[in-house]
Amino acid sequence: MFNYILDKIDEAKILNYPFPHLDIENFLSDEHLNLIINNKQIHFDKMDTDDELRDKLIDNDWKIQGFPGCVGNWKKYQNYLKNKNYKSSQPVESVGITFRLCKYTDKVIEELVLFMNGDEFHDALRKKFNITRDTTIISAIQKNLTGYEISPHPDIIRKSLTYLLNINNNTDIEKEDCNTHLLEFKDEYKHVQYDWEKTKTRCWVPWDWCNTVKTMNRNNSMVIFKPDYNPPTLHAIRLNYDHLKYQRTQIYGNLMYKRV
Repeated sequence: MFNYILDKIDEAKILNYPFPHLDIENFLSDEHLNLIINNKQIHFDKMDTDDELRDKLIDNDWKIQGFPGCVGNWKKYQNYLKNKNYKSSQPVESVGITFRLCKYTDKVIEELVLFMNGDEFHDALRKKFNITRDTTIISAIQKNLTGYEISPHPDIIRKSLTYLLNINNNTDIEKEDCNTHLLEFKDEYKHVQYDWEKTKTRCWVPWDWCNTVKTMNRNNSMVIFKPDYNPPTLHAIRLNYDHLKYQRTQIYGNLMYKRV
């Protein structure tokens, strides 16, 4: 039922700017995309309050997920929204919260997530990006609420592959400041990538050190890339939107090296 996904990965052209990546439009079939965007467990009507949204998520088997750029506690998140007093050792200015869907009411959607955690999908990604070391895979449906931010970074060395698929039910979100940026260093900061290459260490950097080359805002578009430092796979996200109307929703996944 999902083998067409393997074909799309196999046939997709690797784009080299600002770094090697796949940008696959219409990743899911119309049938499968419509199942997701019309599913009442995944997408909801407008809420009146943050707590109503939280309760709706929990009632539908979403759970708070530990995630970079986020807190793991609803009260802390609410305190941030009220006071905007977040401080971090990283160059970020806000904090969010992420929910992950843990059970599925729709059998086909459940089978899709299982497929994207399975050997065929895993092997197709490894083959496309010439990954030979042992890896594990995790794919999940997630929502990021407002405030979530990760400043430009190339990902940790244990991460072998990152992929993000937009599965939103409202095209207005494409115009919001809630989409993944692909970036490159400004000329005066390109020395940082050479330092990364020498030391094999990577870190988050300020937004104003970089220029956005591309914003992954289209629905049903899949971006896939292999984290690296030459060229650096700089990507970033910052959300500032009304999550009571709709939430940024994705199938998010990684391949992780078993050993670094």
